[in-house]
Amino acid sequence: MYRSLICSPAVLLIACMFTGTGVMVTSSEAALPGDLGDILDGISGQYGGFWGIGVIELNTGASETLDGNRRFQMESPHLPMTACGIEMSNEGVLPLDSLIARNEQFWEKLHWSQQGGRGTCQAVLYTMGEQRVNDWIEQGFFTGTVVNGVQFVYPDCPQVNPNYITARDALEFLKIIYDNLNRPNVANIGANPPLSDHNRETLGLGNDIYGWIDDTGEWRYLFIIIVRPLASDLGVVVMAEGIDDPADTDQGFRMLYEALTE
Repeated sequence: MYRSLICSPAVLLIACMFTGTGVMVTSSEAALPGDLGDILDGISGQYGGFWGIGVIELNTGASETLDGNRRFQMESPHLPMTACGIEMSNEGVLPLDSLIARNEQFWEKLHWSQQGGRGTCQAVLYTMGEQRVNDWIEQGFFTGTVVNGVQFVYPDCPQVNPNYITARDALEFLKIIYDNLNRPNVANIGANPPLSDHNRETLGLGNDIYGWIDDTGEWRYLFIIIVRPLASDLGVVVMAEGIDDPADTDQGFRMLYEALTE
């Protein structure tokens, strides 16, 4: 089912609302910056290259993107696989607590994929069914996402047809995950993401962080859920290609996060 991320003005005027974790947030706390578009343009302009950036206020669904429909190649399609796996579980097709390997449940395999386990990611995609995942993508109108497998990096490894994702689709995947975080096995999938020290310094203490990272020698993509105890919860996507240093993605993320929380 397609989920619209754009919240109507009437909804944004509601005096207060409850977050997915039960914390009340006032409408004044729940507003994205009015100049967010300029902020996204500034990040892209400062570092050059091509950026796909997205922010969603997870409590309201309000969002904004920069080049939200531009396709970016990824080596590990763990984020769309996680969103698909959650909905497969909700529909009873493959429950997250199913044993799919010796002493390992479905959610655990998704977590090890999130931790960067390429072999695990490929194995769990095989269990889910590559065609079934892509059928789910097509049925959900995630038009910028394609899942073909996991690209391994050992010498002379076979080349896999590229996976693709857009910032707009990634926000939708984060929203699906966020809407199910009240389930411990869902929260465990995205917990303790392999962030850089720079990311951890940026995010600081006091928030619950869930995330998926696609990191290669050519790019570094961040897909982050930030659950904040006294403010609205955020989903943030930062991707860039054609930049001199993939680590500049972390710098762009810091610029964006500071603008969202100042």
